[in-house]
Amino acid sequence: MGRKKHRRKISKRGLPPGTLIYTGDRAENPADVLTVRYDEEHYEEHVHYQREKRLNPGGLLWIDIRGLTDTALIEQIGNDFQVHALALEDVLNTHQRAKLDEYDNGLFFVLHNLRLDPEHLDLNSEQISLFAGKNVVISFQEDPDDDFFAVRKRAREGVGRLRKKGSDYLAYTLVDHIVDGHYLLLDDIESQVLDLEEAMYTNGSDPSCKARIFELKRVVNQFRHRLLPLRDAVARFYRTESDLVDESNRLYFRDVVDHVAQLLDGIDNQRDILDSMEALYHAESSNRLNEVMRVLTVISTIFMPLTFIAGIYGMNFEHMPELPMKYGYFITLGVMFLLAAVMLVYFRKKKWF
Repeated sequence: MGRKKHRRKISKRGLPPGTLIYTGDRAENPADVLTVRYDEEHYEEHVHYQREKRLNPGGLLWIDIRGLTDTALIEQIGNDFQVHALALEDVLNTHQRAKLDEYDNGLFFVLHNLRLDPEHLDLNSEQISLFAGKNVVISFQEDPDDDFFAVRKRAREGVGRLRKKGSDYLAYTLVDHIVDGHYLLLDDIESQVLDLEEAMYTNGSDPSCKARIFELKRVVNQFRHRLLPLRDAVARFYRTESDLVDESNRLYFRDVVDHVAQLLDGIDNQRDILDSMEALYHAESSNRLNEVMRVLTVISTIFMPLTFIAGIYGMNFEHMPELPMKYGYFITLGVMFLLAAVMLVYFRKKKWF
């Protein structure tokens, strides 16, 4: 069975809007910042937050924050780039649903990086927030893992269009990178479902199969619960009228919308398969019970006439004609065995067992 998770309970009741308190369960992870600036010709990368880089004209500035425990640092970066206080509050409140908020100076994205723990069948979720303003993108990752290494490598090596485009294209690239990771999660779920399907064909009525079905259905429902608001968020990203968005990039935004729709189709397909497997499990259990009941019924039917005969000669009447017979006991047993054998042959011929 999956492990029971305990959320870190932090109450924000009574606090004014925009209060910055980290509500996640990674309080032990230190915050780490990487500052990247690039244009079509140059690329530079600095460990830690390089505040002065925001004053340099030209190029695109990408600040990648990994770990959300340093609220003072997050507040400082938010103030430096005029990120709205409500957006910063959503960054630290890590139980948000995926969404896109539009502000006067940029776009704010909330989405989730999902991973499957195959051993315990737990769906681990990391909230990732993105703020895209004019010539700046700020990414907030809950975990210290370098999830955007592949994107940064493309920028460093000048592969593709990344260094030729603006902040809207970098935001799209980061969103697309996370959505592509969902395909890997869907593959992991499909692999788990296929393994369970093979086990069901071997022994479909095994109680462990039932437990596995419900665990996988829980994972699938959680995945779908994360994808539905993400579909609305990327669709809004595609339709936004923000001045930040270059019209030539909308085709790429539409591609992300298509990817999320494909993921939803895939997860719905897995839900249908699991529903069918659950129905198969119940059918196999019913068939097994029917087989047991049929055997018991045959046994009971055979013993009914034998019990009747034994009951007659078990009566305590003094005058019973067969009692004085020398071989009456053996004759009665022989008749009983013969009757049982005839009934067994008859039931077998009828294929009742």
